[in-house]
Amino acid sequence: MFSSYLPLEIILKILSLLPGKTLPKLRLVSKQFNSLISQPYLLRLHHRFALNSFSILTAFTALRSSLTVELKLFLFTKPNHDQTQQTITKRFLGDRVRVFSSNHQLLCFVSDKEHFLFDPINQKTRELPKSSSLSSSPNVISFGFVSSTLQYKIIRFFLPYYPICKFEILTVNITRSNYKHHLEISPCKSQEQKCPYLLQPYPPVQADGFVYWTTTDIPKIVSFSLEQEKFSVLPPPPCFEDNPNHDFSLCGIRGKLFVINYNSLEPNMEIWMMNGSNGCDWVKTHRIGLKGTLIRYYPSFPIRIHDIQSDFVLLAVKPCILLKRLTLDDTNFTL
Repeated sequence: MFSSYLPLEIILKILSLLPGKTLPKLRLVSKQFNSLISQPYLLRLHHRFALNSFSILTAFTALRSSLTVELKLFLFTKPNHDQTQQTITKRFLGDRVRVFSSNHQLLCFVSDKEHFLFDPINQKTRELPKSSSLSSSPNVISFGFVSSTLQYKIIRFFLPYYPICKFEILTVNITRSNYKHHLEISPCKSQEQKCPYLLQPYPPVQADGFVYWTTTDIPKIVSFSLEQEKFSVLPPPPCFEDNPNHDFSLCGIRGKLFVINYNSLEPNMEIWMMNGSNGCDWVKTHRIGLKGTLIRYYPSFPIRIHDIQSDFVLLAVKPCILLKRLTLDDTNFTL
């Protein structure tokens, strides 16, 4: 048996590094492989290693009111090497398409008429039930993955958040049937809770099983646990106290929470990463100079960050769709 030659932890680590579409083929090798691949521990391990892979899955709409969404899959064969880019185009029925990505290689698309998950690697689509609420209130949606329970959660928060936040949760479980893993959708459930602060009326960002907002008055970060489904408040990074008048935004990249501190006077931006649980430690990872044509976009500053690693930052700049790979050697960039 293979277990007599390699320790089990080594075998699981090797399997966790393989592409997701390769694992089902290994089920046919032996009953032992089939048993290993079905373990929840392997799914969690595979998810953890996927966070640090060289592949970057990102998506955006070509135009604000477009029916077409361009999916871009960036593949880095090795660190610090040029990327190859695969583009997938998909059309939708709604007037406006919103894209919510997950660290677990699935995308959630929400339009006025459709809600579904899309697996761009295997080109598979799973339609989701629509909201069961009859409320016509404005709402924002968050999509995330809880590795401890192997669940996807789509949460619709109804505005305003304060003082009572009403929301509904759609849970998607990973189940096993006929030697394969499937997605099982549970019915929507509605809840309401007291919200500790007046939150920004924007969609929250997702990272490591939590969703996060910034507050509208005193700069603070409020989190919502996807597993426990409760609110809490995080200690802010030092830049919140040093620069109370700066513009701040949050982003969730590869399972980590980042704070982007924009300074329109310089202009530049600082990137801070939460380096501990519950915001107990913050580390400034990048300081990027932004001069030239970008300054004309202030104060809205339409920059979306798609990926952050130690040696580069991948940005998309609007109104023109441009992806810029900014390395640590760069101090400025222009369009």
